[in-house]
Amino acid sequence: MAGVSDRPFRDSCRRFGAAYAVAEMSAGRLDLLDTGKSRQRLPMADEASPRVVQIVGNDPAQMAAAARHNAAIGAEIIDINFGCPAKKVCRKAAGSALLADPPLVERIVATVADAVDVPVTIKMRTGPEPGWRNGVEVARLAERAGAQMIAVHGRTRACAFKGAVEYETIRAIREAVTVPLIANGDIDNSEQAQRVLALTGADAVMIGRGAYGRPWVFQELIAAEEGDQWQIDPAERRQAILDHIAAIHAHYGEPLGVRIARKHIAWYL
Repeated sequence: MAGVSDRPFRDSCRRFGAAYAVAEMSAGRLDLLDTGKSRQRLPMADEASPRVVQIVGNDPAQMAAAARHNAAIGAEIIDINFGCPAKKVCRKAAGSALLADPPLVERIVATVADAVDVPVTIKMRTGPEPGWRNGVEVARLAERAGAQMIAVHGRTRACAFKGAVEYETIRAIREAVTVPLIANGDIDNSEQAQRVLALTGADAVMIGRGAYGRPWVFQELIAAEEGDQWQIDPAERRQAILDHIAAIHAHYGEPLGVRIARKHIAWYL
């Protein structure tokens, strides 16, 4: 999640049990990686494993070069973004726009997988639009090309984050591939997580917006999976917020840290 899942946010989520935290989406082009902003988005050597870099783009060779670069500086997993619905990304024929070109998706995955010795995974949606749900086809091609895990947001590119999540489409994709399948979309509590797992047959769930202002949601899910209940107490909640805001200021400095902290404070409130 560009602009959200930075190092301080990832650390906050891990603090409460998130097993897998993906770095902010970064450009799949070497010429755009050597900037202060891009470097700040990448996992650091002292970050907990697995260190996952997500790249976005539409040129297989450039994506492969970016993947090699990221693997060389410590990325342990390369995730390819075929799911972002943002207009500024799709206008460049990247992100979820590529779902309209399944052969290109396959070429990108194959080229990136051949370029690195670390696992390659993808994040995708159910298709370009409600009348064109080709998620099963895209997932099969990605698996054939070398994707070792697939995360699916249960909406089309056109739907963005509106409308009902297509859990039945995620199930169809789950049944079409053999690699681990992660379900994503409108999961913000333990009850919904269990429901989604039952509806989709997915191996795990991915939480994005549901963790905004609630990084402890992961601990709630872990407790529920173990047949228990857990709720953060006020003192721990206060300390978690203070620690997160302090980490933002330490990571970005002033005055940028102040501006970035504002949105997180709003979510906490």
